[in-house]
Amino acid sequence: MNKVFVHDQLIRFAHCDPAAIVYYPRFFDLAHSAMEDWLSDGVGVALADMIRERRIATPTVKIHCDFLKPLRMGDTLRFELRVTKIGNASVDVDYLGSKDGVKHLHIEQTLVFMHLDRVEAVPIPDDVRVRLEEFLVTDSAN
Repeated sequence: MNKVFVHDQLIRFAHCDPAAIVYYPRFFDLAHSAMEDWLSDGVGVALADMIRERRIATPTVKIHCDFLKPLRMGDTLRFELRVTKIGNASVDVDYLGSKDGVKHLHIEQTLVFMHLDRVEAVPIPDDVRVRLEEFLVTDSAN
């Protein structure tokens, strides 16, 4: 279906270094917040519920970020989330981070569905998979 989940976040004092620009590890925190809201609001399955009720978490096993332009306190970061690949137990998520339509960063992340009690990868639940597929990039326009 090729849906895009859009998530706006205000850059706050807590995200910044003494130069008032975002301290680079904070982008991963911001991306994680966007991912949690995407699961809840876009996919329809809150991460907290998956953890509590299904005992399934989604740890990151691979992440890459290209930092293109700095963001400063008071800016609004817009993440556009897309799914680029769905495996048996994993999903690749693509985040395009922009401000006022200008690209500032690009994150590629692989999440694995893991059973917390067995500490092993598990197949993506069918009800979650079908919703993830709605965000799967089906062409090269990502």
